[in-house]
Amino acid sequence: MKIIHCADLHLDSKMEGLPPEKSKLRREETLSTFEKLCAFASSNGVKAVIIAGDMFDTERVTVKTRERVIRAVKSAEDVDFLYLSGNHDDKSFIGEIELPSNFKVFGRTWTSFRYGNVNISGIVTDNRNADAFYDGLLLNREDFNVVVLHGQIAGYKSRNQAEIISIPRLKEKNIDYLALGHIHEYSSGIIDDRGVYVYSGCLEGRGFDETGDKGFVLLDTEKGKDGFSFIDFAKRKLYEYNYNVENDSNFFDTTDKIRSEVKEKFSASSLLKIVIGGKHNADYVVDKDMITERLSGDFFFVKTVDKTELSIKKEDYENDKTILGEFVREVMESDMENQVKSKVIMCGIKAFKGEEL
Repeated sequence: MKIIHCADLHLDSKMEGLPPEKSKLRREETLSTFEKLCAFASSNGVKAVIIAGDMFDTERVTVKTRERVIRAVKSAEDVDFLYLSGNHDDKSFIGEIELPSNFKVFGRTWTSFRYGNVNISGIVTDNRNADAFYDGLLLNREDFNVVVLHGQIAGYKSRNQAEIISIPRLKEKNIDYLALGHIHEYSSGIIDDRGVYVYSGCLEGRGFDETGDKGFVLLDTEKGKDGFSFIDFAKRKLYEYNYNVENDSNFFDTTDKIRSEVKEKFSASSLLKIVIGGKHNADYVVDKDMITERLSGDFFFVKTVDKTELSIKKEDYENDKTILGEFVREVMESDMENQVKSKVIMCGIKAFKGEEL
């Protein structure tokens, strides 16, 4: 039996940080990717699609998104969609409309769906049942058991609050495959001698904390617990590219080098965050907007972050009797942090040179 494990679709996400027209397009693309997943499942003999939480970004779902999701699910009538709500979409979608017969929902007590000897069980966890659900999970040893949860395993860092999942408490529970949601990057690990846990990651990256390959996991139960593989499925990818300016004599050379390297490394459909770092002298003028402007036509979206530091020595200005020399000495002797001093001095040098701040 073939199963798709996906999670964290975050449909209807605002896509903050992008210009309005590109934000709108990315919202459309995340929805389109889910529609393509449904078509993939139907045409590749997949029996069930597990959605391990956060299918939507909030509890409020637009009519357009709701109707397209229902339409896509109905179009794959030979596939069951097994939906577990997460910390973002708790209570959304469910109860608002009549669901298709092939769209099934996990509840707040253990809910199971059986396909021959394959048993898929899931539960929506919260602070009220976080302890109880471990003891309530009873699985037959003879079955191939898939368990669906949304949360973070102990040791993972997360920006949002979510249920902590204790892998040690799931040992010896006859789990073959633990389908997890909440972490937006693909990863896997071992539960015990029998089972594995897998985060599918998200289908589409939405910000630069979600870089790299995105997609879903395809599981073939006939191949046992190792019969799963990650399928790269995203319309676009986000990347962070780091560049050190220390060996460059001027920013024009830096811009040309960066443009040449990223065009060779990344596709034109990418969203790219360029981080420039390293130390430079006072004659090297940083202009992050120049990089963004030069690359804006080469990629779907580009942003540039300046993390460079001004390398300047107090002794270089000890005998400088100009106003600039006095300014530099005053700043260097202040109690500001070194990084702040560098920025203040750089602004001062630009001002003395008549350059735009």
